[in-house]
Order: sequence, then structure tokens, then C-alpha cells
Amino acid sequence: MDLNINVEDLLQKLEQQYKEHETTSREIEDLLDEQLELLKSMLEKLKPVYSWYFKKGLVFTHPTIKIRSPLGPILGYDQKENEVIVFNIQKNHPEKVYLHDNKVRKFYSLYELVRDGFFSDAVNSLQYLRKMLENYVNENNEYIKELKAQIEEINLMNK
Repeated sequence: MDLNINVEDLLQKLEQQYKEHETTSREIEDLLDEQLELLKSMLEKLKPVYSWYFKKGLVFTHPTIKIRSPLGPILGYDQKENEVIVFNIQKNHPEKVYLHDNKVRKFYSLYELVRDGFFSDAVNSLQYLRKMLENYVNENNEYIKELKAQIEEINLMNK
């Protein structure tokens, strides 16, 4: 153990680091607040779009998270808790839905969503609303080709 510590120098250094810590912590909070406001704005602006999907009975998907939801846009997936974060259109707020029992749902605020690092997933999901139905149509067309090929194969065998 080094007993030749200059306590005054150490305290001065710690005070400087503490000020830097306070500054960076405030900046983080400001940036999280900015993300929160952007997300709120997107949700409000796109409300007619995701409401339209919901009224048509279409299931919501996400461009990178391979989960489907009838409740609303998928905003994230919490791997630790095995819960999907969904914007419940009927309740007009996000919920965490336990994947092993989708009846187990709990309120999850937009602030928590942003703080927990799901901002990008949520934005990607909301932007995906522009392409989601197009992807469904493409999937249907591929399935139609597959079904026709199967029928053709059977018809050829029966000739």
C-alpha cells in the first residue's frame, strides 16, 4: 500500500471528475428526453396508420424482431425477461407482454422504453408500417407460386 498519497491532489482530481460526471449525466438525460419526444411525436403522427392496420385485423410485425402481435406495433424485445414490448392500440400505451403467456401484460412507459435502449427498435417498427403490408402481399404471392407448383406437380403425375 502506497502511503505517499497526496490527499489534496486526489480530492482536487476527484472534484474535477465529479463535475465531468455531472455534465455527462445531464447530457445523457437531455438526449433521452429528446428521444422520448421524437418517439411521442412519431406515435402521434402515425396513429391513423397503425389504427388502420388494427381495424383491418392485420397482425403487426417488425423488420428485425421475429415476433407477431395483434395488439399493435412491436417496439422492442427484452431478451432478459423474454417479453415483447408492444404499443397496445386499444389502451394507447406500451405494454410488456410475456411470451410464454401473452395474457401476462404489464404497463411499460415510453420513458422506460427509451431509457432501456429500445428507441431504435421502436423507430424502426414505426417506419416499417410503410412497408409491412407490401411485405405481406409479397409473402402471399410467393405462397401462391408454391401452391400452384405443388398442384402442377400432382397434375403431371396423374397424366
